[in-house]
Amino acid sequence: MRMQENRKFVRWDVKSPMRLKVIGSREAEAQERMALLRDISFAGAQFSVSESLRLNDKLEMFIEMPNEDNLINCQGKIVWQKSAEEGGSPHFICGLLFTQLQDPDREKIFYYVRNVNDKALWNKWWNDIK
Repeated sequence: MRMQENRKFVRWDVKSPMRLKVIGSREAEAQERMALLRDISFAGAQFSVSESLRLNDKLEMFIEMPNEDNLINCQGKIVWQKSAEEGGSPHFICGLLFTQLQDPDREKIFYYVRNVNDKALWNKWWNDIK
């Protein structure tokens, strides 16, 4: 059975490091963790992390967009999670909905997509309006 696609924005593939921490959790859980950003849109992102997170966990994140000088600092909440094993190591893939993303950070996403993924952007844009 195929899941229904509920995304409002196109997602673009990104393989980039990010740091995150759970907001409002106990001190041990609030430690900063490393993750790998897998894709991003103007509404959310998908990332891999070595430790399980909980649905609705609120996160503060620092995303390193490739070819950009500045980090994206944003907040979001976990909307789904699944376990996976790629490359022989178990990890978790999480879906994130941005709850706080400033306009300058949206612009960084836009510039990344325009400059690095312009052909993919063009193809997805045309496919979405067909």
